[in-house]
Amino acid sequence: MRQAEQDTKEKILSAALDLFCVDGYSTVSVRDIGKAVGIKESSIYYHFKNKEDILYSLFHKSEQWTQVRKEQFIQALESVPKVERENFIAAGIAYLEGYLLEEKINKLIRMLTIEKQRNSEAAQLYRQLLFSVPLDHHKKVFSFMIDKGWMKGDDVEQLAAEYQSKVLYVFHKYFSGTFEATSEERTLAQLELSSLLGRFFSQYIGVGGH
Repeated sequence: MRQAEQDTKEKILSAALDLFCVDGYSTVSVRDIGKAVGIKESSIYYHFKNKEDILYSLFHKSEQWTQVRKEQFIQALESVPKVERENFIAAGIAYLEGYLLEEKINKLIRMLTIEKQRNSEAAQLYRQLLFSVPLDHHKKVFSFMIDKGWMKGDDVEQLAAEYQSKVLYVFHKYFSGTFEATSEERTLAQLELSSLLGRFFSQYIGVGGH
């Protein structure tokens, strides 16, 4: 695909995501997307079969975004000699800020929050983004840490669920509205999550981690 065509395709996806996350997939038309991009409706069909094709392309993009972040984290973890409290908390903050609040992923979550009530595919992806994928990642990380002697316990599923529940609690408490969070709300969220993860660290990692 030529660069100009790829650029246009990315603009269509970006515009569609902007519209879907505010108005919902069902109420946005291909014409609306074309208008947002500044091209004719017919031009959309050169790049995508229909609106559903745009939606599934966004789903596929989300899988790519999450996979890259997981691989980067695992590589970083494998390169350290031990896990310090500050680094553990910083990783949790980075998960909140760099994944759940990352612009594209957050817009996708907001869209799925609307669409999961009427679209089974959207409901499935919502569960993947907020539960299945993160939990599998956490289990892999905690298994690695237990094997290294950095972490207490042997029930990685329970550990992963407890960790994820703390992050999602803060995420929904501060960022579940339709408006962008203020800098003050972000600061409060980081402080509360730091406190929760600090207690998690003390309970499960404190002895072996440092």
